[in-house]
Amino acid sequence: ILVIASVIIALVVVFFAFGYLGAFTSTPTVTEAGYGTISGTTLKVTLVSSGNVNIIGIEYGGKSCPASATLTAGTNTVDISISNLGIKPVPGEQYSFTLVLSDGGTVTVTATAA
Repeated sequence: ILVIASVIIALVVVFFAFGYLGAFTSTPTVTEAGYGTISGTTLKVTLVSSGNVNIIGIEYGGKSCPASATLTAGTNTVDISISNLGIKPVPGEQYSFTLVLSDGGTVTVTATAA
């Protein structure tokens, strides 16, 4: 009976160890906090990230261009140029962009033109 109990305990320990290990090696989760704003050709957005990751691109309406911003764990406010996307923002209108992350993930953000 002690052997069976030991095996069960060992399996439970291994299960939790690998479960927690997976959490430490997974890619960060990035979400938008509220809505962003567009001023001229700059998108300003606040993102919440569970870990460190870079924004390497931005997409809108089938067009894409490089972008550069670093996100750390927690709340981050970033400014991203949208000048190469060929958008002429109309004040009061909302726009949705897809941000491309260095880990291969994406995050969709919504912003209102000022």
